[in-house]
Amino acid sequence: MTIEDARIYCLSKPHATEDMPFGDDYVAFRVGGKIFAGLPLEKPNLLVLKCDPEMFDEMVAQYSAIEQAWHWHKRLWMQIHLDDAKISSELVKYLTDQAYQLVYNKLTKKEKAELEL
Repeated sequence: MTIEDARIYCLSKPHATEDMPFGDDYVAFRVGGKIFAGLPLEKPNLLVLKCDPEMFDEMVAQYSAIEQAWHWHKRLWMQIHLDDAKISSELVKYLTDQAYQLVYNKLTKKEKAELEL
């Protein structure tokens, strides 16, 4: 999967938006104003995703291409090396879905209702 594929997939999630809150070298993907994924453009082979701490431990143990995300909370954010042959597009999509759902589920009822407007 390329970073453009990852970008398109992140934006395919309902109500997903993108912006560059940290400068021209980092694209963030949000739902309800909260970040669920990011693409550090200075490292074009990485995708950063929000994650459950239990999932983090499991993914890091199972895949050498998944590690703690640089400059993010060490057990709540993972980075995936998209150019690793052992990382399938299906796995990246699954982890992206999990990241999106984790953030979406923490939105308040009011925030969710505002998304539907």
